[in-house]
Amino acid sequence: MGWAFPWVSSHGNDFNYDFGVSFKREDVDAGRAIYNYGTVIKNSEDMHGISVFARNEAGEIFHTYSTYHRGDEMTMGAFMWLDLAPKGRNEGNGVMSWIKLHDEYEGAPTKSGCCG
Repeated sequence: MGWAFPWVSSHGNDFNYDFGVSFKREDVDAGRAIYNYGTVIKNSEDMHGISVFARNEAGEIFHTYSTYHRGDEMTMGAFMWLDLAPKGRNEGNGVMSWIKLHDEYEGAPTKSGCCG
């Protein structure tokens, strides 16, 4: 179809703060960090979200879509597979508590044997 989608990053500007997915440490500590139109963030200075924009022929930019929290899980393919498993994501100890870094698994290779 000849479609092209320019992907851009919000790194290095204030967009994530304006979008409500990044928070200043003092706002997190004071309970003023509000995510997804109501969830008070207690620990993290960064959360996730997706926003989509369109530019018309006149150069005007329109914000056409946003989603936060569970709404952007469609981009995280592993979640869909976990949801099919008997225990699902097994989030009994907190949201995404099941995630481990590659070197946190029992029997994981040491840096010299893995990624140097």
